[in-house]
Order: sequence, then C-alpha cells, then structure tokens
Amino acid sequence: MTQTLYCARHPKKETGIRCGRCDDPICPDCLVHSPVGMRCPNCARVNRVPTYDVTTPFLIRGIAAGVATALVLGAVFFVAAPLLFRLVFVGVPILNTILPYLYIVIISAVGFAIGEAVSLATNRKRGTKLKLVSAASMLLASVPMTYAFPAAAYGMLYLFIGLALATWFSIRRF
Repeated sequence: MTQTLYCARHPKKETGIRCGRCDDPICPDCLVHSPVGMRCPNCARVNRVPTYDVTTPFLIRGIAAGVATALVLGAVFFVAAPLLFRLVFVGVPILNTILPYLYIVIISAVGFAIGEAVSLATNRKRGTKLKLVSAASMLLASVPMTYAFPAAAYGMLYLFIGLALATWFSIRRF
C-alpha cells in the first residue's frame, strides 16, 4: 500500500511528484522544469535575466531621466516651433511645404532622445516598466509640442503622425 504524498508548499494538494534534488513532494503548480528533471522552486533557483531585472533604484533613475528630458526638449520645442513658423511668413516659401514634415522629424527626434535618456540612465535595461516610463515621458513632452504646433495652418494629421512616431521611437528600446 502506497502512502499519499502532499505538496510541501500546498499541504492540501495530493501529489505523486518529488523534487529530483531534495526529494520533497511537489504539486504541478510548484514544479519547475529544468534540464535535469523536475525541481522544487528552492532547488531550481530561478533567477531573472539581469537585463530585465529593473530594480527600484533603476526605475527611479529612468523616471528622473525621462521627465527631465521631456521637460527640457518640450520647452525647447515650445520656444523654437513658433520661431520656425514665423520664418514661413517672412518670405522663405520652401519652408511652407516642408514645415509639416520637419515637425514630424523633430517630434520623432524628441521621442528618440527620451528613449535614449531613459535607456542610458537605467544602464540599458529593458522591460515593460521602462516602456511605460518612456511612453509617459513622451506624453509629458507632447503637451507643449501640441500647443506649439500650428495645427490651424497644417492640420492635426501631421501632429498625430509625429506623436505616434515619437512614442514608438521612445519605447522601441525596451
């Protein structure tokens, strides 16, 4: 007659599986498949990949870098965009045709810079949390950019395309 085994971590679950290293009973919820057989979580020693292990200090550094970059570049865009728009009326007619595309490129470059700043501040770590930090920083930078963009002259389509590209550039690293 065989004895009924119960999981060491879940005492109410019956099991017939034992850890290949320490021989403790483990249920299917606890077991970890390893190259040498089934192991309990203690013996498997499952560690996260260091690149994706974003600890709180790295997350704070990423937030600080993203917010600082967004505020600085948003302010620069807010000041420079009207000056560039005034050049169109001064008498540089070629700028009138390329200005909306130039805005798209500039806004995309801001998104790229925000993504790079967050990536450099976090020692090139990756993960969903850093994607959210970078996207939120781009959202913060988009507020002054939206007000500085001459939507009445060129329409909102160029602004939306630029902001979508900028957001993609800011999160693509993570």
